[in-house]
Amino acid sequence: MDDTLKCIIVDDEEGAHLVLKQYIGQLQHLELTGAFYTAVEAMGYIYNNRVDLIFLDINMPGLSGLELLQTLSDPPLVILTTAYREYALEGYKYRVVDYLVKPFHFQRFMAAIDTVYSRLRPRAAMTAEVSAAAATPAFVMLKVEGEMVKVMYDQLIYIRSWGNYVKVFTTETVYLSPVTTTEIEQKLDKVRFRRIHKSYIVAMNRISKISGGHVVLDDGTELPVGNTYRRELLDNFQ
Repeated sequence: MDDTLKCIIVDDEEGAHLVLKQYIGQLQHLELTGAFYTAVEAMGYIYNNRVDLIFLDINMPGLSGLELLQTLSDPPLVILTTAYREYALEGYKYRVVDYLVKPFHFQRFMAAIDTVYSRLRPRAAMTAEVSAAAATPAFVMLKVEGEMVKVMYDQLIYIRSWGNYVKVFTTETVYLSPVTTTEIEQKLDKVRFRRIHKSYIVAMNRISKISGGHVVLDDGTELPVGNTYRRELLDNFQ
């Protein structure tokens, strides 16, 4: 086996596909080779193709994730994705290396991938990549009412232009900072956050779906997508 891990997504939720595709795309040693919305669809692919790692939902209509694993005599490594922590514990007898409780963020995803690597033979290149990604600053400093405030990436939802200011919407509060949208865009991680409109920047892992000229976030918030940014946004989820 070469250094690239061929992985597939098996999940009936569109939002989970969007998030996992974005996260997987950040690591050159992960190659997404298939994305399936039912376990039955995935089963045929697994039988006929090399699969090193499955991101697998447990609760799906028809055949469940655990039932899929029961059909495999030599299953690949598995990271379970589930909204219910108690169900994840059932999977550890099927080469499950970790589980991600939805909704999960990038740092938690990276911890799961690090666990996968630890199960495999040492790969210096992959270990270095995981370490480098984990070491990336996970916050942005904002000037708010004359003080500098640290905003963690995991808390940041989206940013809206507000005249000569920006409104920064987080899971805790809304900050008003005297910078332009372009200035704050330059401070942010270019993979985790994307400009989707001249007036909006969004955390990619908060996007639940893209519908027409809008994105819908996990909390139901709708934000406009500018024509200039639409193609690039869609390309990130192919």
